[in-house]
Amino acid sequence: MFRLRAMSVIGGVLVAVAGLRMGLAQYLPITCPLRGLTGIPCASCGLTRGAVALCLGQLAAASAHNLAAIPLALALAAVLVLLAWEAITQRAILHPVLTRRKGVLTWSAVALVLAAWVVNLHRYFG
Repeated sequence: MFRLRAMSVIGGVLVAVAGLRMGLAQYLPITCPLRGLTGIPCASCGLTRGAVALCLGQLAAASAHNLAAIPLALALAAVLVLLAWEAITQRAILHPVLTRRKGVLTWSAVALVLAAWVVNLHRYFG
């Protein structure tokens, strides 16, 4: 079970990275309701472009698109490492970690996204 879940998630991430690296993100529509209605960027505006820049190895461009792009990519990499470790050892690793640290991880993610949003709004309004 652990191996199937780990391989499914890792495979999905690799497919997404390959798609971003091939430039398929430029064909995605802008689906942000806040930006569509008001023109003001939301907290996640620029994350797709930041992910594309990360896939191309452009760290400065990724953080210029959205400050949260690099920390979120590092968090995703950590989850992938834990999933691979689960697949190798055939025991639960990710779920106990997430259960024990749920509050800290949640509030850290909220603080990161809010800080990135403040930076996006500062860039937008000058």
